[in-house]
Amino acid sequence: MSLEKKFLNKIKKTTSQLKTIPSHKMDSDYKALKKAFDIAYENELFSFHKYPSHSPELLKFRLFRKITPYSGSLSFLAIQILAANAIMTKNNFKRKEHFFKKKCGISINHLRDNKTVVSAKKCQSGYKLNGKLTWASGYKIFDKLLIGFHYDNKEYEVLAKFKKKKGFNIIEAPETFVGYSLNTVNIELKDFFVKEENIVSSHEIGHYTKNKSLSKTVHYALYGVALGAIENIENEKLKKESKKRINKLKDAFIETQNGAYLDQIRIDLFNTIQDIITTAMILNGGKSILIEKNLQRFYREIIMFNSNGLNSHIKNLFLEKFI
Repeated sequence: MSLEKKFLNKIKKTTSQLKTIPSHKMDSDYKALKKAFDIAYENELFSFHKYPSHSPELLKFRLFRKITPYSGSLSFLAIQILAANAIMTKNNFKRKEHFFKKKCGISINHLRDNKTVVSAKKCQSGYKLNGKLTWASGYKIFDKLLIGFHYDNKEYEVLAKFKKKKGFNIIEAPETFVGYSLNTVNIELKDFFVKEENIVSSHEIGHYTKNKSLSKTVHYALYGVALGAIENIENEKLKKESKKRINKLKDAFIETQNGAYLDQIRIDLFNTIQDIITTAMILNGGKSILIEKNLQRFYREIIMFNSNGLNSHIKNLFLEKFI
């Protein structure tokens, strides 16, 4: 059996199990989302480090197009753990195999800032971190958290337990209208000790920004949202036209390796999906806003995927598109 076939069987097994959990619960209750995440994790849907280097991108597309219709929040966590695992795969460090067996979240986007957000002091066998981590998702779902910090004009990434302890103070994040089950928190670090042996990487400041890959992961997730929404369209004319538009965009982002074009397709994907969902909700009438209905969930989820982690360049592209 081919690698792709084995992976598709694991996805099929997972989606069959996910059917037992109400989709709107996965979006609102972290315990329901944790149950879903653990199912996917135990079925090895996030173990891309085990696959040959030429395969993961195709498998990632297969993964997101199948699981996102069940829960955008689950896909959001998938993005987090796949990013953490990808960083571990690229770097050689003492406890790599140990951490591949853990559920790892990520909090390193602040490394893009021109200023130091999390600083460190060297001490025996490790570092003491000070600063504030914002919007760390997966609290009580992930075991570990990959944290970015600055020390001696370098940027570091280190793995630590994602739990409240000395120097690691959990601060509730503001309530949101989507992805509440992600259990997103802010974290205040006060002389929080991390072990030297848990350092994943160290590079010159700016490395993370310069080497950010031409990722299509958000495109895959948005496409998965579109597929879920289209399945919930009752008007056959709208459904047919929606499939045509969304598949044209899918073909475009699958084929290209041009970063600027990928940014543009992301905007076109968002706008197209938003139009599809809005039109479907209008045609379905008042029942569309019922909490157990999927269209309003998909509407919230496209906002979630396309408002998190946007840099100023993409924000300006959205504005230019509008104007």
